[in-house]
Amino acid sequence: MQDNEKIYRIELTNEEYEFLENLKNEFCNKLAKNSNEEIIEYLKSFYPEQNLNFEKEIKGTVYKVNTYFNKDSEHTILTRFFEIFQK
Repeated sequence: MQDNEKIYRIELTNEEYEFLENLKNEFCNKLAKNSNEEIIEYLKSFYPEQNLNFEKEIKGTVYKVNTYFNKDSEHTILTRFFEIFQK
């Protein structure tokens, strides 16, 4: 951990923790029944590239957000998600 990083602690009740843990397990079990290709297609449905560039107005000022990626990168957001779900 770097000096400028912050750690946030979220305290949950046992009931809240169990709910989130069950939700996570159900999601992982659902994905485990699919092939790698099906998992990637499923994750793509949540993060289409066209939604990464957008405009948002905040207090009368319009902000334009554009996202750029390194085409030479060996990793994509989808491969990172896939690696996380496989753990």
